[in-house]
Amino acid sequence: MLQETLNNLKSQPAFNQSERIHKLKKLRRTIRRWQPRIIEALHADFSHRAEPETYLAEIMMCLEEINHCIQNIPAWMRVDEAFSGWKFFPSKTAVSPQPLGVVGIMSPWNYPFNLAIAPLIIAITAGNRAMLKPSEVTEHTSALIKEMLAEVFSNDEVVVCLGGVDVAISFSELKFDHLLFTGSTQVGRQIMQKASQNLVPVTLELGGKSPVLIGPDYSLRKAARAIVAGKYFNAGQTCIAPDYILIDQARMNALANEIHKEIERQYPDFVHNKDYSSIINQQHYLRLSELLEDVTDEQLSHNPENSKPENRRFQPLVVKNIKPDQKLMQDEIFGPILPLMSVESMQHGIDYICQHPRPLTLYVFSNKSSLIREIREKTHSGSLCVNETLVQFAQKNLPFGGVGDSGMGRYHGYSGFIAMSHMKSVYYQSRLNFNHVARAPFTKLKRKILSWL
Repeated sequence: MLQETLNNLKSQPAFNQSERIHKLKKLRRTIRRWQPRIIEALHADFSHRAEPETYLAEIMMCLEEINHCIQNIPAWMRVDEAFSGWKFFPSKTAVSPQPLGVVGIMSPWNYPFNLAIAPLIIAITAGNRAMLKPSEVTEHTSALIKEMLAEVFSNDEVVVCLGGVDVAISFSELKFDHLLFTGSTQVGRQIMQKASQNLVPVTLELGGKSPVLIGPDYSLRKAARAIVAGKYFNAGQTCIAPDYILIDQARMNALANEIHKEIERQYPDFVHNKDYSSIINQQHYLRLSELLEDVTDEQLSHNPENSKPENRRFQPLVVKNIKPDQKLMQDEIFGPILPLMSVESMQHGIDYICQHPRPLTLYVFSNKSSLIREIREKTHSGSLCVNETLVQFAQKNLPFGGVGDSGMGRYHGYSGFIAMSHMKSVYYQSRLNFNHVARAPFTKLKRKILSWL
């Protein structure tokens, strides 16, 4: 069934410029009209998803992406022509963007609307048709996406495939022209292995432990404000959330106190706070609880018994003096637990980051330009964010993606357009052609000319 659907999509022509703009405008109108239902579906999937978070991270981000793409489609589609080098004058060369064909999109549960629709926007912008496999974990949102997109696209333009792991496996084995997967590093390896059987190019948007490095010159109060906003948004279930903090021992307790003050300010009475989201399901709630098994009372700043398992409200926690061998430091936390690790110096912190898998993002807090430059040049991460958290994802002109264990490939804006296009090289030979000089038979005159060249 999936193969037949793919074959049907591949038999259709690519979207031209006017069709791309028309379909994106129609999708924009539909998202606006469906906004209350989108918020309702996400709320149902999470048990409680803070409405402002859904609007900001799911709906507004997609609308902004559509606006940016519509505005730039004519320029991005333009064939870039240039004269070739003087040795080939007066011939010309060109780079001609061409749709790849059919793009497969596999999206996760943490931002189930955005991370399905945003890649689709880019796929349409590049003139492709698409097949989507949204997460089965967020069944209400996945069903909504299927129903909503049926209003915008015909079944020979965009198809949504619902189902569990078996459908996901079959989906990843299809011979797409490009496959974009967003999820864990572990599953990303499996997806890449299956795609490689058909030589399908992949964009892998994975995760990892995104560190925070705080310089000795930076205000702890200002740092805490940005860190809390980024860490506890969506209850920490964000691939670019600050995962752990590196700071000198002398300021660790002061930072923990500032973070707690900021938690109380942003999320007072988190159990009943409408601005604080729940953990997606019981399995992940228990996973987070297990990460605290080897944490001592001295390390914990608050008692986690205040959390509410019945409605999956997990208390925002700070863990001080975390050790590299503790459970919290083994894998991405993906929840509202924030470990603090002491470092002897900024160089020690930089070395620690460089000795571990390359993260999706790196956060640095400092006003010292020389330190920021050193971190930028010595470390590898998908993105670097200075003196703020999360907002780098919302920059329309910045590519988004990981490096190493945190992923490969980029999307968003023009980078996504390139990723989902074949940037075809074209050579135009002029009527005036001197290339025979470089072809046999090589006479004495030709050899002299070639020697001169």
